[in-house]
Amino acid sequence: MSVFLSSLKKSGHLDQIHITICNVGSRKLGSHDDYTSLGWNIFAPRLTIFGFDADADACDEANAELEARQINWTEKHIPLALGNSVGESTLYVTKHPMCSSLYPPNEPYLARFGGLPELVNLDFTVEIETTTLDAFCQAEGINEIDFLQVDVQGADLQVLEGASEILKRSILAIQIEAEFSHLYAKQPLFADVDTYLRDKGFTLFDLATSYRVRARSPIQSTVRAGQLLWADGFYFRDLIREDISTPLKTPEQVLKLACIADIMNFPDYALELLEHLTLQYGNDKKYNFADNIVESLVQFPDLVQQGLASLPIVASIRDYVSSYDLDSLQVNAISQPQKSISPVGVFHSDHYQRHNQRRLEHLASLGLDIAGTSVLEVRAGIGDHTSFFLDRGCQVVSTEARQENLEILSSRYPNIQVRHLDLDNPDPSFNELFDIVYCYGLLYHLQNPTEAIEFMSRCCRKMLLLETCVSFGDEESINPCTEMAESPSQAVSGQGCRPTRKWVYNQLKRYFDFVYMPVTQPNHEEFPIDWTSPPSTRAFTRSVFIASKQHLNNQLLLEDIPMKQKYH
Repeated sequence: MSVFLSSLKKSGHLDQIHITICNVGSRKLGSHDDYTSLGWNIFAPRLTIFGFDADADACDEANAELEARQINWTEKHIPLALGNSVGESTLYVTKHPMCSSLYPPNEPYLARFGGLPELVNLDFTVEIETTTLDAFCQAEGINEIDFLQVDVQGADLQVLEGASEILKRSILAIQIEAEFSHLYAKQPLFADVDTYLRDKGFTLFDLATSYRVRARSPIQSTVRAGQLLWADGFYFRDLIREDISTPLKTPEQVLKLACIADIMNFPDYALELLEHLTLQYGNDKKYNFADNIVESLVQFPDLVQQGLASLPIVASIRDYVSSYDLDSLQVNAISQPQKSISPVGVFHSDHYQRHNQRRLEHLASLGLDIAGTSVLEVRAGIGDHTSFFLDRGCQVVSTEARQENLEILSSRYPNIQVRHLDLDNPDPSFNELFDIVYCYGLLYHLQNPTEAIEFMSRCCRKMLLLETCVSFGDEESINPCTEMAESPSQAVSGQGCRPTRKWVYNQLKRYFDFVYMPVTQPNHEEFPIDWTSPPSTRAFTRSVFIASKQHLNNQLLLEDIPMKQKYH
C-alpha cells in the first residue's frame, strides 16, 4: 500500500504529471494483473496503459472488459508480439498459453521439476509477426513511457533490446521476469538481463523469487524452498545521484519516480526523492512536498510518539512546512499517553468492509448446509461476520481473545454467548461440540497454528470453515512472522505466520476425513486465482478451506489443492 500518494492526490500534486505504463505480456489472469486493482487508478484520469500480448483473443477480452467497466483512464491491449526486430518469428505455444515463448521449452529440464511440464511443455508452434517497442512508439507518436513491465517467458531481453530508444528517453522503472536456469532452450538468463539494465542506468532494488522442487523427490527441506528458477526483478533509475547526467534529471521526472516507487512498495526511496525535491526546488510550490511528508508520517503512531520533529528527514524540510506545528506535534506526543487503536476504526475501515463483503458473499455461494446449525465463531473481532449465521437461524457462540473486542461484541449481540478464547493458549476446559467451527481471518495471526487446528477439530462435529492468509509455494511450511500486537486486528502475541496452502491442507487432513478447497475464490485482489506464479506485489494472498467429518457432495469443492481457480 502506498504511503504518500493519497496526500499527493489531495494536495493536487498528481495533477501536474501523467503516468504512462507499458505492459508486455499483458494477459490478465486475475486482479494481480490489473493495475487499477493494485492502486494505479489514483493517477486517473492522467493515466495511460498500453498492454501487448501475442494472443489476440486475450487482448479482445481485456478491451471488452475495460469498456464494460467504463474506466476513467486510457487503457488498450494490442495484439502484437514484441521482440528485438521487425519480422517473422516462431511462437512456441505451450500447454498453458501464459507460458508461450519465442524460445522452445527445454522439456528434458522441465521434467525434473514438479508442476512445470503440464504448464510449459510444447503444444504447437505458429509463425507470427514481431515488432519492437521502439517501432510501435514511433508509429503511434508515443514519446514517453514511465513504467515498463515485461513478462514474456524467456524473451524479456529481446523486448529490452527492441526498446533501447524509449528506454533511454523516458523509462524510469522496470519490473521484469527473468530466469536463472534454461527453462526455455538457449534463452538469456537473469545475469544477461541484469547486465543490460545496469548498463542503461538502472539499479536492482528487489527480486520476487519463485522456486521449484525436484519432481521425483519424496522429501523437501523445511529451510529451502527448492531451486531458484525465476524471479521478477524491480529496477529503478537513480535521478538524484550527483555523478550522473541525463536529460531525465528534472523535477517532474523525479516526482514521477517517487510516485512509482511509492506504489511499488518502496516508500523509503519515495521519501528520499520527495525530500530531495523539497530541498532543491521547494521555493516552487509545485515541488514543495514538506506538508505531504509530514501528513503521511503522521499515519505512523510510533513516529508521532517519538516526535516527528526529532526525525532527521523532518528536520531537514522544517523550513518548508506550512500546515503543521511540528513542536506542538512533538509536545503532544510526549505529554499525552499513546492512544490505543480503535477496534471500530480498524474493522469498519473501507478496506475491511469491502473485504468482508467479498468473503461472505463467496461463502454463501458455496451452498453449504449451514442453516439452523450450532456455530463456534473463533476470533470474531467485533462481530462483523456474526450476523451471517444469526440470519440463517444458527445458534452462535462468538469468541475473541482481546478484551476491547469482547466488550464491543457483547454490546452488539447481547442475546448470544460471547466468550474469551485465545487459540494460541486455549482454555483446556473449553470442550463443547459445535456443528460448525468458523475460523475466517485468524490462523495467520497465531504463533501456534498446529495446536489451534487440533483444538478446533475437537470442538467440531461436522465442518470447519477456514480462511487465512497463505504464502505461495509448493513446500509445506509455516513461515513465522511478526505482527503489531497493539492492533485490534493482528496477533495478540505479536507473532503470526503465513503458511503455505499445502501446510494448511495437510494439517487439516490430520484431523478431518475430508478436506476441500473451492473451485472459486472471493472476488477480491487478495485472493489469487492463478497459483503458478506469485503476484508481483507484497499484498496479502488468501485461501479458503473446508474441512469436514463427512463427505460433501458439492461440485464447487475439490479434494485437492487447485493451481487454477476462478472468481465468484
